[in-house]
Amino acid sequence: MSKKRFGSRMLAACLAVTTLLVQTAPLASASTDPEKQTTEKPQPEKQTVMFSDIENSYARNAVNRLVGLHLINGQGNDRFNPHNSISRQDIAVLLTKVMGLQPKSVEDARFEDVPLNSPYASYVYGLQEMKVMNGRNDQTLGSTDPLTRQELAVMLSRLMKAGGVKKTATTNELAYSDEDEIADYAKEAIHEVTNQRWMQGNGGKFNPAGIVTRADAVVIAERILESRYQQAEQANFTVNTQVLSLLAGTSERVRVTGVNGEMLPFTPIFAFDRPELGTVLADGTFVAGPTPGKGNITVTMGYKTVMIPVEIKNEEKPPAQVEEKGAGTADSTASTPAAQDNKAKAGDSDQKTDPAAAGETKDPSAPVESTDPSEPAEQEELINVAPGSFTSVDTFGQPDSYFREIEKQYPGPVGGLVTPSQDWTGYNRQFGRKVTVALAEEKPLEKVTLTFKHQKSSGITIPEYMDVEVSRDGKAWSYAGRSLHDVAQSEAKIVERTLTVMLPDVETRYVRVSFPVKVFTFARQLEVWAKSSNHWEGGPVLLPPPSPTQLMEDKKAGNRVENMLLAYSGSYGDRGTWSMEDFLPMVGYRTADGYMRDQMFDTILFLPYQNMPVTKDGWQSYMNDLFGSGKQLDALNKAMREYNRLRGTLYTTPTQENVVLALPYPNANQTNFGKMASDKPSLSFNAATIGEEQAYLNRKQALEWYFQELQKRWNKEGYAYLKLEGIYWFHELIDDSAPKERELIRSTASMVHDNALRFYWIPYFGAPGVEEWKSLYFDYAFLQPNYYNDKPVGLDRIEGVLEVVSKYGMGVEIEGDERMYKDPKFYQIYYNQLVAARRLGMDKNNVHAYYYGSKTLIEAANNKDSVMRAIYDDTYKWMRGRFDREEYFEANEMP
Repeated sequence: MSKKRFGSRMLAACLAVTTLLVQTAPLASASTDPEKQTTEKPQPEKQTVMFSDIENSYARNAVNRLVGLHLINGQGNDRFNPHNSISRQDIAVLLTKVMGLQPKSVEDARFEDVPLNSPYASYVYGLQEMKVMNGRNDQTLGSTDPLTRQELAVMLSRLMKAGGVKKTATTNELAYSDEDEIADYAKEAIHEVTNQRWMQGNGGKFNPAGIVTRADAVVIAERILESRYQQAEQANFTVNTQVLSLLAGTSERVRVTGVNGEMLPFTPIFAFDRPELGTVLADGTFVAGPTPGKGNITVTMGYKTVMIPVEIKNEEKPPAQVEEKGAGTADSTASTPAAQDNKAKAGDSDQKTDPAAAGETKDPSAPVESTDPSEPAEQEELINVAPGSFTSVDTFGQPDSYFREIEKQYPGPVGGLVTPSQDWTGYNRQFGRKVTVALAEEKPLEKVTLTFKHQKSSGITIPEYMDVEVSRDGKAWSYAGRSLHDVAQSEAKIVERTLTVMLPDVETRYVRVSFPVKVFTFARQLEVWAKSSNHWEGGPVLLPPPSPTQLMEDKKAGNRVENMLLAYSGSYGDRGTWSMEDFLPMVGYRTADGYMRDQMFDTILFLPYQNMPVTKDGWQSYMNDLFGSGKQLDALNKAMREYNRLRGTLYTTPTQENVVLALPYPNANQTNFGKMASDKPSLSFNAATIGEEQAYLNRKQALEWYFQELQKRWNKEGYAYLKLEGIYWFHELIDDSAPKERELIRSTASMVHDNALRFYWIPYFGAPGVEEWKSLYFDYAFLQPNYYNDKPVGLDRIEGVLEVVSKYGMGVEIEGDERMYKDPKFYQIYYNQLVAARRLGMDKNNVHAYYYGSKTLIEAANNKDSVMRAIYDDTYKWMRGRFDREEYFEANEMP
């Protein structure tokens, strides 16, 4: 970067932070016509494409995957044409996308057959800049020519170097029988790409002069993509400072390097959370404003982030932070979002007051200093191009109509989140949001900002992070980076944070901002700042694809658990002791001939028997048993390892089993729970002896202690094949006689959610509080039907249970125990509940819990009797939506 240009940027940055410009106006040229805002909709990330000519192709899986990620397309008429050759310009596009190279405008067309207006130009010349693709001697690229296997090997070898790909250590000499046919210039490259397993020979030959087909290209591209995923996950880098301390009005650069000096595989992305204090440039230079205070820089490399605390000092004054918002005492909100959330669920929807109070009274969380929205939006060629753009908002996973209805109370400004306005847009639960902005045209983007509000008393918290992704076409996305902050969830003050992710002039048209939502998230003023031309001089910009783990998390966020098995433990000898052999046919569907065909229960809920003592020693004893060696959790972990081995995924894409752990219930009758500390008295949960408030606090303290101990033990064990998914509320009803029961449940829910876990509940049919489950902050609730008792259970009862499930948006619990093997009545009940749920479509796209007393279904899985074995097989079919029985069992009918 030239000194003149760098100096002008530094001056502009200083001016920006000095004047604290936090509001901008839409461009005069930006349309605010509502019709305009709904014309450009980003395309979905993935699509299902069926090609008629790849069924028997070795590249079928790779084609489906890359087409689904929009990294390559078919050639029309439902054909991919896998045997056709791929041209040099098409391979340039494919390699650019899988490597994450961000194309940019081209000013000089060096190849006669790739002019500036060619759609291939930015891809071809981007690879040329990286010294990956060269032209021919006649000043052409040979853009439409096919390329040979040895030519591609050379390109891939260069690509490895340019992308910082660590070369695989050579284990033995590689030899092809046609090695004498390999050109001298390609021999070393072929050795490297073969050793890297990016390219492989066939029948002992490399076939160097053979033409690369579209099938070949896609398979190779998928291998490169896997390598990039691995690089992003294992990104190892270091920064030159752990804490940035500097004087007001000065600047300092954060430098990112490889741990051992190696080339970085991706471009570092910087973010800052306090723009009123300063700004960080795309090259890592932090420019401090005139005001002392503290903030945080976030550095993203691949999928890894590092947060660097920043302290701005003033020589003449002691360090003092910019005034935070008030502690909430001046907040005259009559009805908070949390109250709206709860009252609406309890039926008090007639009392509605917008806590944001935009335009009615002065918001106590308004910025300390702000500029009028009508001020110019231009700073050193920077323009906020977001206003007037089409914006779509999606939830993490499936949307929930109930929570969306609550959100309507906090709609934000007309025109959406990109409208410059002081109005807040409220988001309620549903795990998170993805906000996609489709700009009018591609622009070199410099930064993306979004302001959030924290108001604990109202249930409003700032998301833990904000992620930014970019795309040129709204289909194939790249992950830019993350912005973090240090506002604690327990912070009592009302606080605002404007999270900013800087971009190295990435030329793109689509921007996506993602953030998690716990209870309420309030946001405003999503800004996308762009330049008229690209000034980045830091070399090619390489960004990773969106994390596949995150994609799966988002996809399953609203429905992560599908089939959850209840596993009682801690008592009753062998019945309550689970071994690896017990779990194996539960986590995987094992056919009668012993083949591990598929996953069965994807989640195991561990819970104690009802006879567990309500004492500290009793709870501790259950926890010790839960984490014991060779049983319970340890046995499940070993079972999942064996499942992955049998499925052939142990060293490729191992499946993890979700785990939900129960919190024991602090029964309000207990007067001698135990001491939390040696110098403290034993806790009593009984309101009659110590008063309601103290009884509530003691119960809360016991739950918090157990939860903290549970997490410590879980983190210490480090189960490789298990994932802690959530926490289960053990009591099966809302007990109004217990001290502040609802408040205790909500407090526990907040504790669980603060640790990024889900909160589960399984009340029995007719239990008090069933209809309140959402207002109590549970993420999932299943209705326990209680079929297995001595009372008659007719079809009307089964259908009535499902009606309640549907009415309150719950999941259903499937029930069975050992009696269904012996008594026709219970055999009928088991199958009739499957039939009834299937008739209503509840066997598909729903979350289910399964109760089998203890290990009843294991007996069916291991049974040689065809009728008994069929219970296991039919349960699996029902899970997969393939259960085909339509009619109920009648009278004493039993096979």
